[in-house]
Amino acid sequence: MADLTADEFAQRVIDFKLLEHYQVDQIWSELGSREVSLGEFQNILLRKELLTNYQVERIVKGLRTGYFYGDYKALYMIGTGTFARVFRTVHKDTGKVVAAKVLRRRFSEDPKRALQFMTEGELGKGLRHPNICPIYEVHSETSMYQQGTNYFLIIEFIEGQNLRDLLRIRGKFSPKEATQLMIDITSGLAYAAERGLTHRDLKTSNVLISARGRAKLVDFGLAAFAEQVSEDGQASNPRTVDYAGLEIATNAPRDDSRSDIFFAGSIFYHMLSGVLPLNETRDRSERLSAGRYLNVKSIAQVAPDLPRSVASVVAKAMETNPDRRYQSPGQMLMDLKMAAKRLEMGDESAAGEIRGKIEAQNEARIAKQFEGYNKTIMIVESNMDMQNVLRDRLKKYGYRVLVISDPQRALLRYAEDASPADIVVFSAIDMGEPAVEAFNQFGSDAETKDKPAVLIIKERQKAIREAAELGENRAIMTMPVKVRELRKLIHELLKDPLSEEDEDAEAEAETA
Repeated sequence: MADLTADEFAQRVIDFKLLEHYQVDQIWSELGSREVSLGEFQNILLRKELLTNYQVERIVKGLRTGYFYGDYKALYMIGTGTFARVFRTVHKDTGKVVAAKVLRRRFSEDPKRALQFMTEGELGKGLRHPNICPIYEVHSETSMYQQGTNYFLIIEFIEGQNLRDLLRIRGKFSPKEATQLMIDITSGLAYAAERGLTHRDLKTSNVLISARGRAKLVDFGLAAFAEQVSEDGQASNPRTVDYAGLEIATNAPRDDSRSDIFFAGSIFYHMLSGVLPLNETRDRSERLSAGRYLNVKSIAQVAPDLPRSVASVVAKAMETNPDRRYQSPGQMLMDLKMAAKRLEMGDESAAGEIRGKIEAQNEARIAKQFEGYNKTIMIVESNMDMQNVLRDRLKKYGYRVLVISDPQRALLRYAEDASPADIVVFSAIDMGEPAVEAFNQFGSDAETKDKPAVLIIKERQKAIREAAELGENRAIMTMPVKVRELRKLIHELLKDPLSEEDEDAEAEAETA
């Protein structure tokens, strides 16, 4: 085949819709001649970032596909896995940068697998949490230039790297860093678990660390896309084999939700010690061996200087008896928050150095300070004194508080940001009808109807009470409002009820 000329290359760029005619003409004008080498023409396009090396290579080969996924132009490949390839892409009109996870051809040709991929993607679209990489769109499309159908997900593009690569560079993390990352990971797991979803493919390569140092989980539910594990544990995805091996070795039910907790503990173990708790092997029979899971060295043996608070979390998460393991990610999350607080307070003592009574007192104090951890409350209140009271008293329990005086501006925040707060408290004390109208609109709008909300009213505001549209996640409180009762109601609406607090006599007396 004859060598490709710069002119022929330029025509392909236009034919493949990578650039418009006028953009190519501008390049020719800048070069001052069409009598240039292919390499010179390619270099100016690359230098001006009009094309990427990935695109150039495909153009030279004459490949007409792989440049666009829906409305998104593929810039380059950023990762490849068992089932899919991931590309950095940019929306052709808005310039928004996202990632496209594209199902491999051998799976897209199987209708059952393709449907499962799409179904799992649709499930993942419903997950919106700071520690879960969101799925924005789920697509299938055909092209006249290729056989079959492309199946792909449009997901958030995260500037950073995965935890596996970071551990290869760093070796291990300090207890404080590892615990904060583990709080992120477990927060995402807990959020999904509340919605009936487990991960089933938890490993360091499925944890992305953003440029800000926060952890985000990827590939929720996509482990189910692997070849289904048969009763003898046969599967094509190594991590699916690991989950099967763990459940067989520990006599746990198949697809046990607590298996995610074991592998979360395994990640924590690795981050803290720099040592993999499970020996790495590609051999399926070795991965299924019971001894691989039952004979893991304790974290205290491997890293005896670790603080007791974090070592105990690892130990409980990796209990081989699933009934003694944390029963939910939420339970593990609570212990991680307490461990983080102890580390922050400078408590890095080894096991046995803290008396039980002092430890119990510390736990009660830390639990109080962390009651509102990772929870944001939006207060819609026009009275400045009331704003200050609610803000100060809720912050004391660890809540993040956003205060807005205009109810319509509060609704606008949700239109601009999908989830600025976990719950909204509308106060009709001074605002009256505008507050209840916003409360009702918040409960009827498609984007916010599932978000919990509270309406605070005066006893004599009977018309406001009658106008309020209540529901399972919407409630009214009547003045005077005790902060403890407000906190209790907030947690009930968030499906996270408060435990009995022996030390809360002071809060009981606090009224707004």
